[in-house]
Amino acid sequence: MKLTFIAGLFLIVSLFLVMTTTADNDTAENDFIGVWTDANYTFTVVQEGSGIVLTGIPFDEESYFPMKLTGMISDNKTRLITNKNMTGTMEIQMSEDQMELEGFQSFDPVIPSETPFTISYNSTRNGTMMQTDAVWAGDWIVDNMVMTLNQTGEDISGFFHVINEPESKVYVNGVVSDDGRNISLNWTFAEYVNFTLSDDGMQLIDEACRGEELKEGYLCLNLQKQGDE
Repeated sequence: MKLTFIAGLFLIVSLFLVMTTTADNDTAENDFIGVWTDANYTFTVVQEGSGIVLTGIPFDEESYFPMKLTGMISDNKTRLITNKNMTGTMEIQMSEDQMELEGFQSFDPVIPSETPFTISYNSTRNGTMMQTDAVWAGDWIVDNMVMTLNQTGEDISGFFHVINEPESKVYVNGVVSDDGRNISLNWTFAEYVNFTLSDDGMQLIDEACRGEELKEGYLCLNLQKQGDE
């Protein structure tokens, strides 16, 4: 009888511990779910399956672009480990003297029903020697960015990046039009964006924006949790 009582008591305690642990995990995960903002964005954070999705919509769509981050909560429930993947297209035309480019760059929408976000693109050849059979090849400068293009026949490939951050690249590939005056490109960019949850659960702190770790041209995402509507 004693063995039966002890076994039953052990089972009850075990079930209680499992339920408590599960509740604690759910509470920890809910700390991340909700609406977060900074000076430039509203981020909606939701759980999809075992992952976390952050969808950011800018307040000023002329200065900032929508973005989506996907990832997971760390084992200790204090961090978000995410990856930002961005894609889009570019339609570019070369000037008559072959020294300037202009056109448009579009960003694929983070919400399927939305239309692509589009900005103008203008750049100038940086003085690299023109090749008669590859007039698009070379370095093209715009503001603090440089785009390096390679051309093989009608095929275009390359990348662009902030001049002082050559390791962080946006990759492009596409084709030249039949008349040779235009190119159509697809572009893709990916980088890790990791957050630490503050002790009070009200801030998501972009780990790349701490002191000396801050990179030039990096868009900090230090987010503040908003209350329920």
